[in-house]
Amino acid sequence: MIGTRNKHYQRNLMLAMFAYVAVMLLIWPLGRTTPSMPLKFGIALTPLLPLVYVIWQMARRIWGSDELEQRTHLVGLGVATAAVAVFSLVGGFLATAKLLSRDSCAALLMWVFPVLVFSYGAARWWVARQYGIQTGCDDRDSAFPMYQRMLTAAALIGVVAVWAYFKGADSFRLGMLSGMAGGLALVGVLGGARRWLRRHEPRE
Repeated sequence: MIGTRNKHYQRNLMLAMFAYVAVMLLIWPLGRTTPSMPLKFGIALTPLLPLVYVIWQMARRIWGSDELEQRTHLVGLGVATAAVAVFSLVGGFLATAKLLSRDSCAALLMWVFPVLVFSYGAARWWVARQYGIQTGCDDRDSAFPMYQRMLTAAALIGVVAVWAYFKGADSFRLGMLSGMAGGLALVGVLGGARRWLRRHEPRE
């Protein structure tokens, strides 16, 4: 039952990620050329729909878990809150010192949610390992293991980076997208190699 629930959760997150990339590539750019202000406002906020869906899925999973697992989620959220606070303060200080342009500040704001998600995931994984709880990173027998999800996310962000390059995006935004895609790809490759070594390790 738990394995089936996790598979549905992982599938829904990946579908939301695909929807987010599709919205960013196909719908969100239309806001710059739309003359109607209400329609421009609505198009600009369209990417929020898959992100709110992801938050809702995470809340449902936490609510349906036991007390020990909820504790790991609570610690992860606490660490993620601290990470986002530091990230926001750094961006605010740099912007106040006139070291960041307006476009760079807007790009930093769009990174608040990814920083929150990755900080939460890393902290929650570490705490869960301390309690001996299996996490998504330990899914040896999963049909869609973590390293494949990381590589898929890297490919999707890479597509957005290529699209942004041909659209003439600034180097700051291109650097962030490329760095994020490269980091996810590296994590995915290392995770795949670790999984392969585990499968081929000699058994007693």
